[in-house]
Amino acid sequence: MHTTVSLLVGWVAGAAASLVLYAIAIEIGAIGTPYGTHPGVLNEWPFRHGGLWGLSANIAVIAIALLLTTVATSRWLRRKHSVVSDGRLAVVLFFTGWIPLVTTGPVGGLFGFLVAVVLVRHWVARREDCIPLADVGVLVAALSLLVLSFGLLHPLWTSDVFRLAPTGKSRAVQVVIHNAGLARVTIDRLEVQPALRLKPQPSTLHLGSRADRLFTLSLPDARGSCGTLVVAMHARYHVFGLSFTEDLPAQLALGRHC
Repeated sequence: MHTTVSLLVGWVAGAAASLVLYAIAIEIGAIGTPYGTHPGVLNEWPFRHGGLWGLSANIAVIAIALLLTTVATSRWLRRKHSVVSDGRLAVVLFFTGWIPLVTTGPVGGLFGFLVAVVLVRHWVARREDCIPLADVGVLVAALSLLVLSFGLLHPLWTSDVFRLAPTGKSRAVQVVIHNAGLARVTIDRLEVQPALRLKPQPSTLHLGSRADRLFTLSLPDARGSCGTLVVAMHARYHVFGLSFTEDLPAQLALGRHC
């Protein structure tokens, strides 16, 4: 029973701490929201998958949640258990999926939880190694800097997709691009893959802090077709005086449902 309560307390405490960090990141413009309930929006969370920097930032988010949950669970376990291995506990939490994440919750579900209880009782509580809180603080701070470095410099998100009423043979959709950051972003060029006609396409576009910009994409003539088309709006932009690129995905409905 104590092991069960410890895992629950650790998950709740880790989730609360992760949520606080997530809220701070939103406030300073280091992360956007997933917009998962908006049709046509395909943003990945926390950040898009692409390149070593983005991959490292995503891993860092999971590592922060894992560290916080491990520390909270370990401290509660030590109220009854004489020895607890923080390293083994982190392995159990990771592989059973019992890590609090903002969008998915405990992905291991009940089965993962039961496995975690057994492993904690018969494997974790068989060896003593405790991560010093000072080391945890340093690790969380370093991982947070990695997340912030990527998030602040990649502030563009696809926030909505609207399908316009067809006029004659022409059909189009509108895609909303959102600047989640506090700094102004200058988009030097915006290209769509696969190639679609894009409006507007001036030489440069300026998006202020928290600003949205609406773009119209002309769909190919696909009368009688069905299904969807996934496009990537490849943005070349400047933020904080530095130049970067980012792919902004969207899913466009071509016609009726198949």
